[in-house]
Amino acid sequence: MDIKRELINIVSDYVDVPADQINTADNMKMAVGIDSFVLFSMVSDIENHFGIKIPNQKLATFVTLDDIIGYINIQLK
Repeated sequence: MDIKRELINIVSDYVDVPADQINTADNMKMAVGIDSFVLFSMVSDIENHFGIKIPNQKLATFVTLDDIIGYINIQLK
């Protein structure tokens, strides 16, 4: 499973940035315009796609998509 690619595909449905221009190391808010409202909206898709749960308090700690990828990796182990 390519978590990075799959997450980018999910994210690209919520932002006006093409998937091939999304850098997972960039600050989500600054680089692709993901604010807390968009992030909360995406969570359901992310949880359903990967079969995990992301607690609301954990969402507040994510700054980059790499942070989310790291969390997904831990949950899938």
